[in-house]
Formats: sequence, C-alpha cells, structure tokens
Amino acid sequence: MKEKIIQLLDENRIEDLHSLLDELSKEDLAKLLNSMDNEHLPKLFGCLDKELAADVFVLLSSDTQKRVLKDFNDVKLQSVTDEIIDDDVEDLLESMPTDVVHEVLRKATPENRNDKIVEIVDYLEEKKYPLLKPLLAELEPADLAEIFSELDEKDIPIVFRLLPKELAAETFVEMGSSEQELLISSFSDKELKLMLDELFVDDTVDLIEEMPANVVKRILLQADSETRKEINEILKYPKDSAGSLMTTECISLHQTMTVRECFDKIRKEAIDKETIYTCYVTDNARTLLGIVTVKDLLLHNYDEQIGTFMETNIISVKTLDDKEEVANLLSKYDLLAVPVVDQENRLVGIVTVDDALDVITEEATEDISYINAVTPSDKPYLETSVFSIYLHRLPWLAILMVGATFSGLILNIYEELLPTVLVACVPMIMGTGGNAGSQASVTVIRGMALDEIRPRNILQVIWKELRVAILIAISIGIICFAKLQLVDRLLFGYDYTVYYSTAVAVAIAFAVIVAKIVGCCVPIFAETIHIDPAVFANPFITTITDVLSLLIFCGVSLGLFHIVSG
Repeated sequence: MKEKIIQLLDENRIEDLHSLLDELSKEDLAKLLNSMDNEHLPKLFGCLDKELAADVFVLLSSDTQKRVLKDFNDVKLQSVTDEIIDDDVEDLLESMPTDVVHEVLRKATPENRNDKIVEIVDYLEEKKYPLLKPLLAELEPADLAEIFSELDEKDIPIVFRLLPKELAAETFVEMGSSEQELLISSFSDKELKLMLDELFVDDTVDLIEEMPANVVKRILLQADSETRKEINEILKYPKDSAGSLMTTECISLHQTMTVRECFDKIRKEAIDKETIYTCYVTDNARTLLGIVTVKDLLLHNYDEQIGTFMETNIISVKTLDDKEEVANLLSKYDLLAVPVVDQENRLVGIVTVDDALDVITEEATEDISYINAVTPSDKPYLETSVFSIYLHRLPWLAILMVGATFSGLILNIYEELLPTVLVACVPMIMGTGGNAGSQASVTVIRGMALDEIRPRNILQVIWKELRVAILIAISIGIICFAKLQLVDRLLFGYDYTVYYSTAVAVAIAFAVIVAKIVGCCVPIFAETIHIDPAVFANPFITTITDVLSLLIFCGVSLGLFHIVSG
C-alpha cells in the first residue's frame, strides 16, 4: 500500500490517489503518514481535505506532527490548523504535546488563534500559565493586546508578566485604556518604572492623556526627570496640533560630522530612539539645516562630512499645525517621519508614520460618526456606557426631528390641494432627493479630505455635478414614469394617468438636480467658514433636500401642471 501511494505521488496521479485513500480509515492514514519520509509526507498530507487533515493530524505521532508543521505549505496549513483548534480546549491540549499546540496556534489565522488562546487561559489553572510563555513571546503586540482585551481582569496582570520586557512595553502601548489602568494599578513602583523606561515619550504622553488624575500622578512620580521634562514639553501644545503628536526622540547630527562619527552616534543612541532611518542635521541652536538617511550614509565614504550631501530641501511642519494636515503630509510625500520645528525653525521633535496612521483612523471614525448623526466617542463601543451613547445620539436626533418639522408644515399646507395618488409619491421624491444630495456631498467631502478639492474649486465642482445631475435626472425621471405606469397603474391598479405620472417624473428630475447642487456646495461652504464638512453631510443635507424636494414637487404639480384635487 505504501509503495503504491508513493508511486502515485511521484507520478502526480491525484485522482487515483484519492480513490485509494478513501478506502483507509483515519487511524490507517495516520499510521501511513507516520511512516512517510520527509519528501513524501507534506505531499500526501496536502492531498487530504482540511477536515480530514485536521482529524488525522491529532492522531499522528508528535515527531510527525512537527515534521508536518515544519515542511507543509503555510497557506494551506492555516486552514487545517483553524480546523484543529476548533476542538475543545481540553481535547486540544490532551491530543498533542504543548510545543506542538503552540506551533499549531502560531500557524492559525490571528483571529481564531487569539480566541483559542483566551479559551486556553480560562481553562488552565494559574500555576500552569507559564506553559503559554513561549507562544506569547512569538506573537505580535497588536495580537497580544487583542487577547488581553478578552481575558478576565484577574488573569491580565498574571499573563502580562509572562511577556519579555520589550514585548510587554510594545503590547502595553497597543492595549485599551481600561486594561492599561488595570495593569498600572497592579504594578509595583519598580515594575511601573521599568515599563515607563521602555516606552517612547509620545506613547507615555498618550497614556497620561487617557488616565485619571491619581494614575497620572503615579506615572509622573516614577518617570525620571528628563522624561518628565519631555512629557511636559509635549503636553503644553494644543490637543489637535503636531506638537501634541510628536516624539522628541530622534537622531540629531551636526553638518561637520563625518559618516563614521554619525554611525557611532546612531549606534550609541538608537536604542532610545523611535526611528533611526531618517536623521536630522542641526546647528548648535538646534536650527534644522538638513536631513540625511541611513541609506545616504551607507552610500558615502566614512571620512566624508554629511554637510556635503545632506538634503536641504526639507519638508517640515510647525508645532501648532493641525495633526490631520501633518498626517496628510506624510501620506502625500510617502514619508516615514516629518520633522516638527518651532517658529524659529528649531527642531523640537518628529511625527512618525505610525502616529499619522492613528490620526487618519481617528479622523475617519469621527467623520463617519458625524455623517451618521452621532457625536464621536474616544472609547471602544463595548467600553462606552449606555448613558454616554444616549448623550451622543440624542441631540442630533432631536435637531433633525425639529428640522423635519418644515417638511411637515409644507405637506400640511398643500396636502388638501393634491390628489391622494400624488401625495403617496412624496416619500419617493423626498427619499430620492435626499439620496442624490448625499451622493454628491460624500464625493466632495472625500475629495476635500484627500486635498483634491478646495473652496476655490467650487465653480468647477458645481459645473461637473450639474452635468452629472442632468444625466441622472433624465434617467430617474424616465424610470419613475415607467414605474408609475407599469407597476402602480397596471399591476396595482392605482389611478396614475399619463399626466400625473409626467408631473411626478418632472418633479423628481428637478429635485435630483437641486439636491446634487446643494449636496456639493454645502460641504465647501462649511470648509470656508472652518466647520468640519462631515458635520454638514448626510443628516443636514438630507433634511435640506427633503424640504426643497417637497417644495419642488408641490410647485411642479400645482404651478406647472395645474393639478388640483377635485
């Protein structure tokens, strides 16, 4: 049997191989795999479907399991390991040695792996937690932070202490504020000082801004004097400025230094700096003169002074520049970091790309919240109290409800003048107008966020949206006419004459055109008066276009077509 299977594998006769394997039980398959050499083992294992492979894997000897994990294709193995860890924790731990379990978890998809680790922690007794230490040491900080967010509060400090010092600091930065506060309260003063020594200054500042006063006081007491000075320097800047986002930990060089001296300084200071690829050339007063990268240093002779080849065309930001503009600048020029200077062009720090990504994510979340009539929240949804969510949502709904009063007033005035079948078209016209306005506003807001559209481009935007609106209006008008005649009249039997249908089609076409113009102009107007355009997006534009669509409908029906309820 074994020789036959090896022959089929060598000849790549997969269909014949599957027919032969179907005759074997799982136990026989496991014995066969255990006897295979390193060349044929991954090939044969790869011929099994993922469910069968998972069932057979736990029956293999530990040596064969390790050989499969080592030699099998990682992409294919991931689906198999996901099936394996679907087993109960007890079955998983009993069916394989601990080191194999660790390797299986490492090969699984992050989401499934993290959930299973949480289950294992819940299952294990506290004294057995160290069994997880080798596995945890191999994971990324972001994955570890996700695991800690799912653990019971009593387990978080215990499991956290299993992490190597550097990994623990990186994971701490990624964790939510509630888990951070819990850990700080469990730390001794010595542990807290060691943690702060591993953190970069900007991460410490972020931590301080999230913590209550009693925790902040304890953090500052354990920080050394130099760190406290840097923290206070950053905290003095406005919350949304580049100064609040920057880190002061960067490599500063002098233009008279040679390449050799630069490398010596980088080696000496690198461990305490957030990034070392880009270095900044300053004079004795810390005035920013130029930039050199490690690549530049590697491409020049050791005895050459950096002043002869440094980049003097510098892209920099001021300490009071808006942090969203700084993030957009990093994105636009594909920078890893941008220097932050004061009003005298003295280097005070840098903003790195990882912080810029956080800003972009934060601003996108804020815009999505405003677009959907919700006040943004700094806390994750599951950590936000019901009352807080209530306060974030109620004001917007109340404002929009009052705004809808205007639509009600218009309908109350004209309802008796319009035939019932036309009044029934009001929701369709208002909805179409609101959606048309939202389409235009979202497109313009996105363009403004990417700096593709500026207030001075308003005439170009209106002209483009007008042409788009006319094409859409004609199409929507035709579809509306056909719908009223074919569906409402013929199918449902409502009294929509050709004249009535034409009036509604014309009204909805005009409503679309007006809504498109309003939708593109309002965000630009908001930007002009320095209000976040997202605030004026869907909710307000929909309310405005509802009113205008209703006025247009009544005007077209009564004024243009002279339709009056008989």
